[in-house]
Amino acid sequence: MQHKKVNNWVFFKHVIRFTTKKLLICVYFLWASNNLFGQGGYFIAKGKILEKENFSPLNQAYICIPSTGYGTAPNLDGDFIFQFPNLSLDSVVMVSHIGYKSVTFKANDLKSEDNVIFLEKIPNYDANYGLSDVRIMLQAAIDSIPANYNHTPYYQNGFYLEQVNLPTVGAIKVNEGILRVERFPNLKPKIEKVKLLRGRRLDWSGQTQKIEGWGFQNGSDLVCRSLETTIPDFLQKKQMDAYDFRLDSVMTTFEGLPLFIIHFSPFKAKTKGAKEGIIYLEPETKAIVRIEYKLTENGIKDLIDTKTGAVKIEGSATSAFFQYRKFRNKWCLQESRVDFDVNFEDRLDKKYKIDTHILMRYVAFENLPLIKSGIFPNEILSSTNNFSNSKSLNHEYWAPYNHLISSKEAITLSNNLQKIR
Repeated sequence: MQHKKVNNWVFFKHVIRFTTKKLLICVYFLWASNNLFGQGGYFIAKGKILEKENFSPLNQAYICIPSTGYGTAPNLDGDFIFQFPNLSLDSVVMVSHIGYKSVTFKANDLKSEDNVIFLEKIPNYDANYGLSDVRIMLQAAIDSIPANYNHTPYYQNGFYLEQVNLPTVGAIKVNEGILRVERFPNLKPKIEKVKLLRGRRLDWSGQTQKIEGWGFQNGSDLVCRSLETTIPDFLQKKQMDAYDFRLDSVMTTFEGLPLFIIHFSPFKAKTKGAKEGIIYLEPETKAIVRIEYKLTENGIKDLIDTKTGAVKIEGSATSAFFQYRKFRNKWCLQESRVDFDVNFEDRLDKKYKIDTHILMRYVAFENLPLIKSGIFPNEILSSTNNFSNSKSLNHEYWAPYNHLISSKEAITLSNNLQKIR
């Protein structure tokens, strides 16, 4: 028995040594592969997307690899950084913008730096479809949402930007973040969950304290909404009767698809939260490709105006758009943006009266099926004011995630904050 125990112990020590050695080898190869992946696994291209006729930046364009779903958009200045796996270098890249002719080319045609991509505007053309009742068309579009958009859970990784500008100063606050957005269109009530994966905040405290009365604490609530989970109020059955919908006599295009242009506005000026704008609708499948609107004068008052407390807040303009694009036969939110022009005034001693522009933007980078939620209840983003304080805009901060290049105004803010030290 004694001899047998010794053999077992010797055998056990050999097993430990072998297992430990094997584990170390696995760890080494994992480290090596990750190191290789980080150094050479992705191709990174930088450049500009411009309008061909006048060279103006097209910051609402989108550059992507349709077969994989990787994509990104230019920043506010038209500059982009596009990161995708080297395995996709033989794939086709598409650059598109509503109302423009899409451009396609091989990914390996991109350079690491100084890419300039021109898009040519396509004039609107006369509609040649049989015209029908606009409300019937819109109701068909609503009924077709489960067929045209994802009806099973999926998630997006995307970039969130929140920027506050003063006309005479420039940017005084910039929030940038990588978001994971999970959508559950098959649940009732339909829900979306947002988690901050990485974020930073540049805050010029001497200036931003003047607008602390601003009420929106979580801009992601506004810009991450998508049709399959949230139907806009003016397209809901109870509200549609309050709006006039008119079909334009001309059509536009997006990625080769003809689109109806439907204008809408409230019948009555006093309609609560009233909006006026345009819906772009693909006639064959009845998919809504884009919604853009601005709030009416009364609508702005319903949303923004506040005359209580030390700061008087009045809205002067509010606009928004939500752009979708097709991926694997389903339309997904590509980009959304909300702009507010707000006036802040000190009510007590009239120390200041400030005109402020506030921008909130979301750009999706990829769309992936969701098997199980990766966001716990305590991880749900509740305030975009809680991003980590920073004075730097170094791009290494975002690795390994895709991101948008910081705007020139954000870079100026960063430089100013570093001088204040």
